[in-house]
Parts: sequence; structure tokens; C-alpha cells
Amino acid sequence: MKLNLSLFLLFYLSLNLFARNPLEPTYYAAPPRLAGVSPEMNTAGYWIARHPYPDSLIMTSKQISKYSSRTNPYANISSTSTFSTVFSGSTVKSQIKSLLSTLSGTGKYDSTGAKVSQALRDSLRRNANIDGIPLRCKVRFGFPITLARQRLAPGIVNLNKEVLDIEFDEMQNSGYDIGTPTMFYHTSKDGKWVYGACATSIGWYLKSEVCFLSQTEFVHYLSAAQKVVSLKARADIWTNAEATKYLTYCRMGTAFPLLGETELYYRIQIPVKDSLSIAYIAKEDARIGFLPYTPRNVYKQAFKMLNMPYGWGDTEGDYDCSSLIQRIFASFGISIPRNGLQQAKATKLLHSFGAVEKEAKRDSIIINKGIPAISLLRMNGHIMLYIGETGGKAYALHDTWGFRKPGDNGENEVYVINRTVVSDLYLSKGSKKGSLLSRLTHLTAIR
Repeated sequence: MKLNLSLFLLFYLSLNLFARNPLEPTYYAAPPRLAGVSPEMNTAGYWIARHPYPDSLIMTSKQISKYSSRTNPYANISSTSTFSTVFSGSTVKSQIKSLLSTLSGTGKYDSTGAKVSQALRDSLRRNANIDGIPLRCKVRFGFPITLARQRLAPGIVNLNKEVLDIEFDEMQNSGYDIGTPTMFYHTSKDGKWVYGACATSIGWYLKSEVCFLSQTEFVHYLSAAQKVVSLKARADIWTNAEATKYLTYCRMGTAFPLLGETELYYRIQIPVKDSLSIAYIAKEDARIGFLPYTPRNVYKQAFKMLNMPYGWGDTEGDYDCSSLIQRIFASFGISIPRNGLQQAKATKLLHSFGAVEKEAKRDSIIINKGIPAISLLRMNGHIMLYIGETGGKAYALHDTWGFRKPGDNGENEVYVINRTVVSDLYLSKGSKKGSLLSRLTHLTAIR
């Protein structure tokens, strides 16, 4: 009897231990290389060789500077900017309310799958301290001192649009690298968060992840005669010339004032807690000045991103679809908005897709109107870099979480990619959402 009872308890415990949450969706692993993509298509050289003018200069540095000044939607932060020490309180209120409103429509569930309570929403709103915003906000100048999180509300709770969709934290707006110039306007009620804007987006930063400097120090940092630009997906930053004391990393396109150099390293200036300090970055990971804006260089930078993990809103310092685009073009000193829709609006429109255009027609339009390496393909919720045509199909490089295929039971099967890949635009064909091609809205170019 005791033996039977023990066996029953063991069986019962095993069922509970390995029981799957019924709310949790089923996912499948995508193949290492997607259908229609040969090994050589995962190299920059394959596409460079197919480009009609890979070494032509698309824009000069002066043209890029003028272009970028028009595309910064929130804060025109550059070495030539004139900075005010006060900012409109009504604008700050409006922006914070807008972010909270966005979150109320997308952050419906918490990380356990439960519906978000009104009490939680109220606590986030209270912590935003909207009533504490004066008519004129005093501007504080500063930088992230690590890969800083930018949130839609002052809190770290994970909120999701779909049940247990925890990879997509709707509270996460973006992530910004050490040394990203930022202006701060307001502090949360608990004092742990500051609200501010960099050149491309607005949101809340943990106070512990940023530093504040004087306006003079801020402008001096931006006005450095020479800057060192990171050219890797992730480049290590060291606190000593021997590169034995690790500090952090920075992502592609991050720029730092140049202080000097050794045989193997650039000596750079970086922000630390409420001051500026010296650090080192390897010459093999960076260069002095931005890259010339040519298709060849775009391909070379883009393919350094291949297989980099996907991270919604730059979660864990990874890239999502729009930050991938943003970072590739930051290598050339091009500043474009953070959001895919804003990126499409800020770039030159080549074609708007209509509902009546079939997949084959859309493919043909991209091949005939698109400019490989500088054209963007935008759809609701996603954006991609058009890299060229082969076999009569258009191909793109993009950072994506996954795709869908029709399943045996009439439902879609979800395949997780979770990295930067090369694919054709027929991905997800036959699913309820339709192929990438069928969902495209804009074809644009960065020029």
C-alpha cells in the first residue's frame, strides 16, 4: 500500500513539474538558413558583386549633416545646435500623457498572463508625477553611462499586448548606448527615473544608468574635432590601454571624442557618473570619422549584423528591426528616427503599395524601383533593408523574431528566428497574416 501511494505521489508530482501553462503558445525552431537562401547569399560580397555601382558616393558628409538635421523628431542634438536651459512644461506633459496612452492600448497583460490591473496603471501614472511638471522645465544635459533602457513609463514591470508574449515588453521603448547625447526635463515621483529625449525618441531612463553634466561639458563633448566611430555590432570598451579592465560595450555607429591613440587602441572620452573619463576601443573595431556612404560600405556593415539576436526595443542590448536599420546607417553619420513608421516617413518615398497589387507585381516593383543597400521596405510593425535581386526575387536583410506557416489543423504554426537574417519576401506565405510581400506599405530610400 505504501509503495502504491509513493508511486502515485511521484506520478502526481511529475505531472505538475512538467505541466505546460495552457496559455503559453507553441513555438517551433526556424531552420538555421531560411528557404531560398544559399550559403553565399549570407555574405556581403555576393550582393556587392550584383550591385550596379557599389562604390558610388550616395551622399557627402555635408549632405548627410543636412539630411540628419531634418530627421531628428524630438531633439535636434548636434555640434552646431543651440541649447536652451529651459523647455516647455506643457510639451513635456503632453509627451508623457501620450506615452501612457500608448501603453494603455498595448500593455494589456503582465508577465504571468494576467490582465493588467487599473491599480498598476494608476501607480505608473502617479509615478510619472505629471502634476509636478512646472510651466518651464529646467533642462539637464547628460548621457547614458551604460546601455540604458528607455521606457514608456517610469517602471520596470513587463507588460504585453498578447498573453505571455513576454519577449515583447511594451514598456520598453528603446535602448541607448553609452555616450548618446540626451536632454532631461523631469523626474519621477520616486526619484528613480528621469524623463528626456535623445535625437530620435523620448522616454524614461533609470537615473542610475545616466549621468548629468554642465551645458559647457555637454557642448564640448559634442563639438570634438575628431570622433571615433564603432563599426562592430558590439565593440568592447576598456578602462586601460592594456585592455585588461573591461568597462562595457557599445554598438555600431556609436561615436566618441578622440583623445589620442596607441598602436592598437584609440583613446576616447566617455561619460561616467557625473563626469567625463578616458577609455579605450580597439582600432580593429572602430575608425576615426564616419564611413563614406557607399553601397559597398552599407553591405559590409549590414552583414556584420547577420545572426545578431533579436531584442524588442533593444532588450538586453540586442537589436530589433528598426534599431538594426538605425545602427547600420549611424556608421555613416546618418541619423534616422527610432520607429519603423517614422523611418519610412523620414526617407525618400519610392513607392506606396496598394491593396490591389499582387505579390508578383510587388516583387517586380521592388526590383525595378528599389535601390539595393539604401532602400527600406516597410510594413506595419516591421522594416527591412532591401539588399538586391536574384532569381527574379527581391531579398532583404532584417532582424525578426519569427514567421508563420499554415499548420495541419488550419491554425498557423509559429517559427522562431530571433536573429538578423537574409530572406526573400515570401516568408509567411499562406499564413493568416500573409507573406511579407503582401503586407508591405512603403518602399523608400535613404538619400
